[in-house]
Amino acid sequence: MIIRKVMFWLMKLNHVDLQVSDIPAAARFFETLFGLRRVYQREGQIAILEDEAGLCFGLSNLHNSLAPVYPPDFHVGFILEKPDQVRSIYERIRAAGVAIKFDLQEAGPNFVFQCVGPDNISVEIRSPR
Repeated sequence: MIIRKVMFWLMKLNHVDLQVSDIPAAARFFETLFGLRRVYQREGQIAILEDEAGLCFGLSNLHNSLAPVYPPDFHVGFILEKPDQVRSIYERIRAAGVAIKFDLQEAGPNFVFQCVGPDNISVEIRSPR
């Protein structure tokens, strides 16, 4: 029996690209409500946003496509450290008139809610309870 040692490096998912129909509107949504910074934009095709934690968040529409249809349970999420942080963002999102998919609640080990972003993308914000 031969045992092979396979090397793995510590990997962290830190890049996501979402297809959206309106790049500037989607970028404003994530900048205004979630504090992401736009570091690059090619008009009408792509925007790259970043945060302090090393997330590289892409928004793209390279072929002038219509709004995508994501599966009903698809979502992107932001994980925070404390429930008070989740509550603060929840209040900011409600004050901005953003649709809430499900209200602030304790769910399993999390304090969580989801709102509806551009092109009906569900955005989850949670922390450990």
